[in-house]
Amino acid sequence: MTPGERAATVMLDRLGEIARAVTEAMYRENPGLLARYGERGRAKCLQDMRYNVEHLAPAVELNDPPCFVRYIAWCDELLRSRGVPTRDLARSLELTEDELRARLAPDEAAAAVVCLRAGLAILRPRAAA
Repeated sequence: MTPGERAATVMLDRLGEIARAVTEAMYRENPGLLARYGERGRAKCLQDMRYNVEHLAPAVELNDPPCFVRYIAWCDELLRSRGVPTRDLARSLELTEDELRARLAPDEAAAAVVCLRAGLAILRPRAAA
């Protein structure tokens, strides 16, 4: 198996743990999220973090960053239409990178980071606007 294939397997096997860890980190970093979105928003955030990892895994497995970029572009449009700023999505990807670096072997994490950073690259100009 390639590092990307192994990384994808681990990400999907630990999907719930990774999504929870990223969600908790986001809410710990920004306590105002709970006041802004409530418990329902926190549950939606957890669901979104699961979706992010579910879409990241095949891109990593296939070494196909453009696949993840297309998902992130769509996700950003959807979230912005619901009042979620691009910077929140970008931060979730940064926190996902941190989480994957902690959970994956270095070569596996490197495979995942290529896709994550490709997604971040399209968000940064939008987040700055």
